[in-house]
Amino acid sequence: MSYVELLASEITASGEDPAYAGGASDQAICEFEKALGVRFPWSYIEFLKKYGALSFAGDTYYGITKGGVDATAIPSVAFATKSARADGDADESMIVVKASGYGPIYSIDTSIVGDSGEPVVVETEPSFKRVKEKNIIYQSFEEFFSDTVRQAIKEL
Repeated sequence: MSYVELLASEITASGEDPAYAGGASDQAICEFEKALGVRFPWSYIEFLKKYGALSFAGDTYYGITKGGVDATAIPSVAFATKSARADGDADESMIVVKASGYGPIYSIDTSIVGDSGEPVVVETEPSFKRVKEKNIIYQSFEEFFSDTVRQAIKEL
């Protein structure tokens, strides 16, 4: 069982009703990678194939939505990443996967490979546009997604 399938069963068992865009195709994933100029790590691709994008227990995980690469709203990863890059809140190696409103942004940083062999997840503050400081918080998207979902379930 993949990590995403295991988490899906935990989400179902929580009793919360998740909202998701629907699994993304290989073609859609390739289009998004091309549009953003990055390669998605395996663990993020697994998430995209299962959910597309996901809202669960007050958290929204950005991904591929029906609007495609030209979508103009969250939770599209293309919209979130392109907007953050344009505003100086992310650099060209970052894939914005979650935000906390007016606080930190959470991104897969394809320029830093973690202990897992995949790109790490970084947290950046609104000051990123000035200081360019990245705080590595997880060694992979799998670790990030698994931990944040399980934390949300504990807080229900």
